[in-house]
Amino acid sequence: MIDALSHRARLLFILNFLERNTDEEHPVSSPELIKMLEKENIKVERKAIYKDIEALNEMGYDIVTSSGKNRGFFMTSKRFELPELSLLIDAVQAAGFIPRKKTESLVGKLEELASCHEAKKLGGRVCIENRSKSKNESVYYIIEDLNRAINESRAIEVIYKKNVVGKTGLEFKEKTMVINPYALLWDNDHYYLIGNNAKYDNLTHLRIDRIGKVKILDVTARHFSEVSEYSQRFDTADYARKTFNMFGGELCRIDLECDEKLLDQMLDQFGNNIFIRKTDDGKFRFSADALISEGLIGWIMQFGGSVKVISPESLKNDVSIRAERLADAYKNH
Repeated sequence: MIDALSHRARLLFILNFLERNTDEEHPVSSPELIKMLEKENIKVERKAIYKDIEALNEMGYDIVTSSGKNRGFFMTSKRFELPELSLLIDAVQAAGFIPRKKTESLVGKLEELASCHEAKKLGGRVCIENRSKSKNESVYYIIEDLNRAINESRAIEVIYKKNVVGKTGLEFKEKTMVINPYALLWDNDHYYLIGNNAKYDNLTHLRIDRIGKVKILDVTARHFSEVSEYSQRFDTADYARKTFNMFGGELCRIDLECDEKLLDQMLDQFGNNIFIRKTDDGKFRFSADALISEGLIGWIMQFGGSVKVISPESLKNDVSIRAERLADAYKNH
């Protein structure tokens, strides 16, 4: 009688081998599986291999038995398809907040989710040598602490580092703050903590790669409804649409007039639910909620004369002043 524990171990060895070494183009034969198991000090006959494959299929794993020239077994159902792993690897490599060593480690773990043959197609696809990467090696632990504080609705004390230009070049200053944390947001290849500085009555954004230390306090965090428009849950996606370059500000209704060529950019930023009106001169207008800030002003100015602020008047004036300052800066050059 086959020992139940040994049988389970055998199934796990076969399953792991099929996941890591097979696909439609690279099936494995029963003699190869027997040889693999012998290396693990497990002796088995060919008939038992077929029964094990049948058992794994009954458990929900999609293992195909192929015939003909490429006769053998291969796994068809994977946790991730190759294009999905490709997207995840690209995202990890592009993320500036993940340090270089942890990027390499995480990419390696993602590649292990593919077969060894598929992994060759993933390896080295995107070079990270010249990418800007965080040097904060504690970022994983910081994210873990932040998630815990958010889930438990507890305030935190953080040490935050800010870059400054000193007498000897680039330096940084540290500042200790008490923060009520609400959400984590990935924007423009940076990861941010959205929360409330306990000294103020608004929202603040902290880059996670600049957080040096997190201490979870035995204090209930201030509810986000007291410092934001949200009452039941903090809507991260909605907040991201209204925020520009992670600058905080006062929420306001804005009206913009744009050249028709910018339609896709406006929809990307504000979503497809905005009401668009076409004008007689080939432009279009729309209204949306946004946080009035330096980030919004800079975002508008990048489009030059292709975007015009209709309202509010305060935003029109701010953009006008910024344009005048920009023009003055180049008058004598």
